[in-house]
Amino acid sequence: MKKIKFRTIFLSLILLLVISIFLYFLYLTFTLPDIKKLENFQPSQATRIYDYKGKLLSEIYLQKRIYVPIEKIPDFVKKAFIATEDKSFYTNIGIDFEAILRALINDIKAGHIVEGGSTISQQLIKNLFLTPKRTINRKIREIILAIKLNMIYPKDKILELYLNEIYLGHGAYGIEAASETYFGKHVWQLNICEAAVLAGLPKAPSKYDPFKNIEEATYRRDVVINNMLKEGYIDEDTAEKCKSEPINLNYDKPEKIYDYSVEAVKKWLVDRYGYEALTKGGYKVYTTIDKDLQMNASEIMKNNIELLQDKFGIRTLTKQEIETLLNQYKKQKKIKRLKEGNIYIGLVSDIKKNKVKILLPNFEGYFNYKKTKYFHKGMPVYVRYKGGNQFEFVPYLEGALVAIDQKTGEIRALVGGYDIKKSQFNRALYAKRQTGSSFKPIVYLDALMNGYTQVSVLKDEPISFWDPDRYEEWIPENFYKKFYGDVSLRYALVHSLNVASVYLYDKLNSEEVINLAYKLGIKTELPNVKSLVLGTADISPLEMATVYATFANYGKKCEPFLIKKIENSKGEVIYENKPNCQQVVPEDIDAVLIDMLEGVIKEGTGKQANVLGLPLAGKTGTTDEYSDGWFIGFSPYITTAVWVGYDIKKKIGWKATGARTALPIWIDFMATAHANIDKVEDFKFPDDTAYYPINEKTFSLSDGICDYKKELFIIGTEPEYDCEGNFRFYIPDKFLTFLNEDIPEFKIKQVENGN
Repeated sequence: MKKIKFRTIFLSLILLLVISIFLYFLYLTFTLPDIKKLENFQPSQATRIYDYKGKLLSEIYLQKRIYVPIEKIPDFVKKAFIATEDKSFYTNIGIDFEAILRALINDIKAGHIVEGGSTISQQLIKNLFLTPKRTINRKIREIILAIKLNMIYPKDKILELYLNEIYLGHGAYGIEAASETYFGKHVWQLNICEAAVLAGLPKAPSKYDPFKNIEEATYRRDVVINNMLKEGYIDEDTAEKCKSEPINLNYDKPEKIYDYSVEAVKKWLVDRYGYEALTKGGYKVYTTIDKDLQMNASEIMKNNIELLQDKFGIRTLTKQEIETLLNQYKKQKKIKRLKEGNIYIGLVSDIKKNKVKILLPNFEGYFNYKKTKYFHKGMPVYVRYKGGNQFEFVPYLEGALVAIDQKTGEIRALVGGYDIKKSQFNRALYAKRQTGSSFKPIVYLDALMNGYTQVSVLKDEPISFWDPDRYEEWIPENFYKKFYGDVSLRYALVHSLNVASVYLYDKLNSEEVINLAYKLGIKTELPNVKSLVLGTADISPLEMATVYATFANYGKKCEPFLIKKIENSKGEVIYENKPNCQQVVPEDIDAVLIDMLEGVIKEGTGKQANVLGLPLAGKTGTTDEYSDGWFIGFSPYITTAVWVGYDIKKKIGWKATGARTALPIWIDFMATAHANIDKVEDFKFPDDTAYYPINEKTFSLSDGICDYKKELFIIGTEPEYDCEGNFRFYIPDKFLTFLNEDIPEFKIKQVENGN
């Protein structure tokens, strides 16, 4: 009886165990991930942003991975990983029983899991579907899935997924990203010795990191080489050659940038494709940016803003500025450690001689500054961390720069502020500021389109208009508080006379001027007021750069753009942008305006730029109370707009004109933009235009005795009389060249009195 009862209990336990195992595996069947999902698997890949020459600007990723198909991976690279990670890869069913048994014995001896015995299939399953936590349950799931994986997919597909998924240190996921990280080359450019270094990394990427632990990395490489030799993948000579060579790493990595241009590209991509696509999609984004020019522009802006802040002093912070800075200061409580080069907001705690002490949440330090009179206790300041407890003062003053290839509309450089680490607000694209006199050329162009010429006479004398907004008389004034009487159209623009410009605007159709501004590239709604000619409308630097690029392109407007082409992870072009250009102003009329804007630099408010020795044209802009400084100009090669000011409208400093604030930045940038051009050709004007000698006092042709300057006219619109009042027919030099070449004895420069 006892025997029967014992047998019953034993059989019941066996049955219970069998049922439990059955239920467990049944549970696994319903809870295991679906392996077939790999058919549409899209691994997270890095999006890469390039400049217009193909140089890498930046990378965006959650995992730095560049997926490569198995066909592009050399055979010896595959064998290096197989020899080290899974010798029986091509013959096993997804698991290696011998390796599992060996690992099990070692785990039992240790009392916990110390060795996995994982195949390549198991490692792939763990990375794609399971957690890295070492438990018996996870191991069983891993084994089942590995077997199912090998039942569904061919070995080459499994190896392809593995080599693109595996983490190999320094943020590199997959063999291609690792090849670029460690050796600066594609995986298909690796040699056997380099492949061995990479194949040694999966076991412990940090321990065998060749950048940090070259001895450990060399030892691990040699282990891989021995494994390859043992498996018959390489011969003795190759093995010995590899083991005798040092690991030659790539330390000369392409410098990646994170600035306003990259952030603008990122925003465009997120708006169009979404954030997840940006960080995981593996796009190749080809921009219009010139990397070298962009980096120079950022540095030029930073250096000049620092000089300007020091030159004009620190203006008293407004209540709004203080509130904004204090709010930003409080958000810094989340910062656990300071990073060198980063910009923070501190509060002034004490001032001693040239040293200003500051407090940050959980940190304190100081910066040196000669003019400590500008600071007071409790004042929020921008500072850059230099290490230890030392900082440096960062200006409150801001700036923006946009450079455009006027022939295509491609944006070559885009700087939205002093430093993106200080503020991510892109002033080049989104800041709307009064433009001052830099708006005037639009009005003067409209005058030229309505029959005015460079010698048309304007009145520069006291004038007033009723201002319905202020309910008072508005009396425009010139910069030097004086009047110049009768002046030519050219003189008024070159010397930026406000009163003469308002007089001109009053004579024109204001609606026509505003419509012309829109055609040239202004998108902001413009007010129909007399002061518009003096730049009282708020317009972005990009809009103003577009207008001047249209001037530079002889009246043909090309829509500015930042992205040329996008390829998806398969290399398919999913977006392409080509120049969109349209002639909006007659070429010959625009040429006359270019000549006038050349005069601004040769003899007017922009004459500092003559130091460059280049054919240049442009215009300064200064607003009331010196709150905004502009210079916008161009060469036959590139157009650049520069703005300087505070984010809140307030005075930069006394006499802080566009010529003293924005122009120095423009000059430095244009110097670097033309540095690699052997010869910058002069502006080439249309055949129906020519230069004529003009006496600026009489607004007439020179008779060869009175002074003159060469000015451009559409042929047939030039003056008919000289400074003595005589009718004069003048043959321009370019026609003399033609006549002298065709008929040597025919040498005529001018025929007086129509004879």
